[in-house]
Amino acid sequence: MLAQLIGVVTEYWLNQPELERHSIQREADALYGGLWRHDQKFGFELPTNLRGRYDSADGSYLARVRTGEGAILYTNCIGECDPRSLPFYASPPDFWMNRLNPETPWSVAGGKSYRLDDEPIIVEVAILQDRGGVFLMVLAREVIDHMALPMSLLLVVVLGASILSIRRALGPIKAAADLAAQLNPVASNASLPIAGMPREIAALTQAVNMSFRRVRDIIQAQKVFTSAISHEVRTPIAIARLELERISDPRARKVEQDLESLNRLVEQLTTLARLESADLTPVESVVPLAVAEKVVGMLAPVVYDSGRSIELVDRGGKPFPGRLALIENALRNLVENAIRHTKAGAAIVVEVGPGSLFRVRDNGRESDAGSRIRDKQGPGLGLKIVHRIAETHAGSFLFEDASDGLGSIATLSFKAVEQGAPARTKEIG
Repeated sequence: MLAQLIGVVTEYWLNQPELERHSIQREADALYGGLWRHDQKFGFELPTNLRGRYDSADGSYLARVRTGEGAILYTNCIGECDPRSLPFYASPPDFWMNRLNPETPWSVAGGKSYRLDDEPIIVEVAILQDRGGVFLMVLAREVIDHMALPMSLLLVVVLGASILSIRRALGPIKAAADLAAQLNPVASNASLPIAGMPREIAALTQAVNMSFRRVRDIIQAQKVFTSAISHEVRTPIAIARLELERISDPRARKVEQDLESLNRLVEQLTTLARLESADLTPVESVVPLAVAEKVVGMLAPVVYDSGRSIELVDRGGKPFPGRLALIENALRNLVENAIRHTKAGAAIVVEVGPGSLFRVRDNGRESDAGSRIRDKQGPGLGLKIVHRIAETHAGSFLFEDASDGLGSIATLSFKAVEQGAPARTKEIG
């Protein structure tokens, strides 16, 4: 477009006679627009857009409008018009033009003949000094007519076709991007489709898929390593506990408690490693009440042996898709956390529902601030595991203090909660 613009401007600028011809025609047509006729009488009123040029007394632009019989309707010449500028042709041609001074550019005179109701009208124009930029306006008009309009239409077509083709080519890429936002790189089927992609983008997508495979290989190796470490550590711990049971010294009991904490830490690390490497695609329908009954029934002896109580409340739990082993692990961690961080005599309440929701409440939180875990991102490894399990199921986990400040509430949700279900209570004892 820039090259064409330069070509058009150069062509008309160097071809002065052609530009002068267009200028005379343009000025004559504009002056003819001021002619009027009423009751067989002709009249003329200078158009508003021409008054700045032809009303000026500097003599740069001359004009004369007359009938074929010689009656002058308008002239801005002072006295008689200079015959060199506006010669008086008794019978002028349809169009005429005369360069007044070949050595002076843009100095030209000419005119056109018109017919108004079969009456001849002659409009004559002389441009002695183009102070109003008539030639530049004509040049701009030629550029618009010969380049701007055709190229604008072509530009619309080219841009439209380009946008449509690009959107069509990028359609598979957008689909892959939407899939990547929801993709789990450690899942066994984690890969981005490359069908229909441009060759360059397909090569990048293949590299991303290879990265997914390397991530899965690393996670699998981590899983094997963690499992091996777990087995290697559990065996010495079990042997040490058997040996300590034969010792009646109170210090042996303290060591047994430390070994129990160490054994639990190993179990949590193993669970965390298996969780990160698990195939996270939901494979079964999880019934919240059944999960809660199993976990509460398994931990009830531990709760009562520690001097605390536990209660299970069903508020209308609804099944949801998930991995049963992970959900049980999460709920068990919440109950065990309540046991460890409450005083003797505390009551632990496990609520199921409404909807796919688990909530563990306690009312006997210890006063030691160092033992309190404020939120799901706190230092407790068990709560971190619960938070990770919620994430893998597209759920949420919230750990907060009770409104009375005497306990805590842990909420594990896996989908939208339904309200208004009647409560049914089951006492575990």
